[in-house]
Amino acid sequence: MNAAADWNDILVRDNFRDVGQTPTSDPVWESPDIIPFGSDVLDFALLESSYDGPDLGLGHPIVAGQLNRVYVRGKNLRTGCPSSGNVRLYYAPGGLVLDPRAWTPINAEGGGTPVPLTVRGGAREIPPGQICVSRSAFLWPSQTPPGHYCTIATVDTPAHPMPATLPTFGSLAAYWNWVRDNPNVCWRNVNVIPCRQTSYVLSDLAVSNLNDTPTRFVFGISGTDLPSGTATFSSTDQRAPFSITAQIYPPGTDEGYTRSILLPAHYSGTVTVVVRFDQPLPCDARIVLRAYNPVTANAGALERRLAVPLTGVPGLADALFLELGGFTFVATSSSP
Repeated sequence: MNAAADWNDILVRDNFRDVGQTPTSDPVWESPDIIPFGSDVLDFALLESSYDGPDLGLGHPIVAGQLNRVYVRGKNLRTGCPSSGNVRLYYAPGGLVLDPRAWTPINAEGGGTPVPLTVRGGAREIPPGQICVSRSAFLWPSQTPPGHYCTIATVDTPAHPMPATLPTFGSLAAYWNWVRDNPNVCWRNVNVIPCRQTSYVLSDLAVSNLNDTPTRFVFGISGTDLPSGTATFSSTDQRAPFSITAQIYPPGTDEGYTRSILLPAHYSGTVTVVVRFDQPLPCDARIVLRAYNPVTANAGALERRLAVPLTGVPGLADALFLELGGFTFVATSSSP
């Protein structure tokens, strides 16, 4: 793992523990620097004071049919000299395993993308150690229907150019590694749901197989403050129909896993997850859904290097697993 000082440019974080190290520690889909902020205008003092928490975006879920501003925050980790950069923001239907070809650029308020990053006062030159933000908010496309969505931001600087078109990837592992190894890329898959219910239907979560061969997937569920219960992952797509269940274990910190399912090569579809708890879901609880690929002995070097053991996967006790993506749902007392 590289020291944080090795990244000498503008950082956009994957999670609060991200200080510029590569690879980023998991999860990489909870960026606090992609900030949905509803119809409000984000004050720079709040932007600075919340850098280490709380996550400002959790209080402003994307609401269909309303004005949704989204800001992107960064920090210059260079020593001794300033930096500058432009940020782009993309969205895609929410998913556990995403196809990067589904990302769509989001225009800024006033039109256009990319957007310059600026410091307090509006200057584009960002001194060392200073926090910056997109000069204009990005405006969530008004035509998107209700549902769960993912966002990804990229920062383009003179020292680390980033093209307007996102890269294409020949495998799921290559995409995952690209996100984890680039401190100028951040990803947010966080949604707000109402608390105090015992049943939730989390519908139409995207799942893709970028690989050239049929690939096995295992789904997991964990979280904080979760009551015991079950989560059923299902698809009615006749190309790959399935219905598999994972147990939710109290006190809700251990992860439960489904048995594996096989998705065809270059498959793209959706998964519906029905979560049922024995007790109402507490407020401030988190439901974390993940997808894994069981890695076989003939997997490539990249897959084997990233794979980790998991305990309790039905029928695959001795396998290694590559984490491919996930989605976090945060429970609050108000419905999104």
